[in-house]
Amino acid sequence: MLSIRTIEETDIQGFHNALSSVVNERKYLLTLSPPSLSNVSDFIRKNIDNNFAQYVAVVDGEVIGWADITPREIEAMRHVGLLGMDVVAAHRGKGIGAELLKNVIQHSWETGLKRIELEVYASNRVAVDLYNKNGFELEGTKRNARYLDGRYEDAHFMAQCQM
Repeated sequence: MLSIRTIEETDIQGFHNALSSVVNERKYLLTLSPPSLSNVSDFIRKNIDNNFAQYVAVVDGEVIGWADITPREIEAMRHVGLLGMDVVAAHRGKGIGAELLKNVIQHSWETGLKRIELEVYASNRVAVDLYNKNGFELEGTKRNARYLDGRYEDAHFMAQCQM
């Protein structure tokens, strides 16, 4: 049975496993090698301690997806959150990403953020459509933003604001 909930410290290893799975696909995330378990642990603990929006999708005790919105650290931009999310390959196409996204957006507005932004590869049409359906607008395109495996790829900047 699927559960969407805020992340807990007991999810650190599961989150790291899910993140590593998506990173190893070399398609959706900027990073090409998984972060260390220590870095993931620090990231999650900081989010929990500061009530930043970080949710996981869990099936049978296994983390199979996540979404997080973390505020920028620069003082003049602390009202801006940066979205990161994904679902492991075997569980995509089931509406899990949409549920995760709704939860982190609502959490972010409730905790005082005024702008949520993201960067997504233009070729990831499923994600672009998901973001459009959930209130994000295209603000610009960074041409040839990534060069990987002999191919250039554009990245879209998208955001939504609540004032």
